Amino acid sequence: MPHFIVEYSRSLETDAKHADLMAAAHEVAVASGQFGEADIKVRLYPVDHALVAGNAAATLHITIYLLSGRDQPTKKALTSALVKRFEGLVPSAKSISANAIDMDRETYSKISR
Repeated sequence: MPHFIVEYSRSLETDAKHADLMAAAHEVAVASGQFGEADIKVRLYPVDHALVAGNAAATLHITIYLLSGRDQPTKKALTSALVKRFEGLVPSAKSISANAIDMDRETYSKISR
């Protein structure tokens, strides 16, 4: 835990490679001090079509799925750090955003190998 889901306009691949995008999310997660490095998961999803204010534009959004229990300032610090890190990585993005979503600790299940 956590899961970082990075949705990005495919056109941003000219700014950063897949490995760079994943490394940026991972680095921010580690630097936050909130997670063990072995627990951080990052997934990328390219988006072929996106609109910003009704116009075609390159966008990037990170959704962080966290086990419930962290306070709002901690989650805000994490999303702000992500937006700042990706701003420098993908300068051609018209919109960069991040959101943290709580997952219920009581119902979350996983297998670790």
